[in-house]
Amino acid sequence: MRATVMRGGRLVTDEIPEPKPGPGQVLVETVACGICGSDLSALAHTDDFLEASRDSGVDMFLFDPSRDVVLGHEFSVRVLAAGPDTPGVVEGQCAVALPWAIDAAGVVRGIGYSNDFPGGYGERMVLQAMALEPVPDHVPPAVAALTEPLAVGFGNVARTGIGPDGSAVVVGAGPIGLGVVAGLAERGVAPIVVSDPSRLRRETALRLGAHRVLDPADQDPVEVWRSLASAGQALTVFNCVSATGLLNRLMHAVPPRTRIMQIGAVMSDDVIRPVVGVYKDLVIEMCMVYPHEEYAATLRRIADGTVDAASLITGEVGLAGVAAAVDALRRPDDHIKILVRPGLDGADIRTPA
Repeated sequence: MRATVMRGGRLVTDEIPEPKPGPGQVLVETVACGICGSDLSALAHTDDFLEASRDSGVDMFLFDPSRDVVLGHEFSVRVLAAGPDTPGVVEGQCAVALPWAIDAAGVVRGIGYSNDFPGGYGERMVLQAMALEPVPDHVPPAVAALTEPLAVGFGNVARTGIGPDGSAVVVGAGPIGLGVVAGLAERGVAPIVVSDPSRLRRETALRLGAHRVLDPADQDPVEVWRSLASAGQALTVFNCVSATGLLNRLMHAVPPRTRIMQIGAVMSDDVIRPVVGVYKDLVIEMCMVYPHEEYAATLRRIADGTVDAASLITGEVGLAGVAAAVDALRRPDDHIKILVRPGLDGADIRTPA
């Protein structure tokens, strides 16, 4: 099959072996796959990415960088066939799925971060059948590919249990940060202050429910929050940016008893001053796992129009255009989410139909 593979630190489109489903698995055709910031990190900082997995004792994201890796974990698919001993599979069904599969040794592997389980930058994948969530017929399958990044946002909001009495600062308005904004708005949180240098992303945050947006080059988000919040109102900060030094700056800026949700995955060592957090009674949570039910709930939000996922898709590319799309995403004024559509020809980034 054709795929765009990570090979020697570059993205190359080539023919690779067809994946074969094992027991409890399905073979699927990729309909669409979002390009995620984690993919950019795995490509640009491969050694740090792998070292973090080893240091954490997390095998799920380990791979051999000397072998091909097909990235892509934010996908929608069409089911082609079931593996052995896999009942109940509906061939032709469109679905989304949490990106994991179990290898022959019983180890859980991350789809798109494995030499043996190619991701959505290829024509076909093998997924765990029990992970599939059917896409309702009225939802465009490509739009459903936004389920995964938006679920990270909604899920981490759910993890806090925040309600209408709370307030929030969201740092970074990429797809995950925008999912956070939509999740906060759904719960009636106010004020919601969003910081992002991209005008496109700030305007999108306003549409999704933010009360104030700002460019961090011009204003401090915590100071803007202070001007809007009620006296003594609890603050939760959602840091969706992978930038060194930012967590420490936030710790210094926020008021006592703030909760900071660290969602952005900084790949290198970073420095914080713990005593500042001690004196302020700050709570800092590193965010990997969110309530699993939020994944299916986010697909339902897309289906019923609670969140306008289609508005976040700013470009589409075929396999030959993935490298150019990765470069384009480094210019956040131009794009929010670019989808890889393996069925498209050419290398140009296209405006979604």
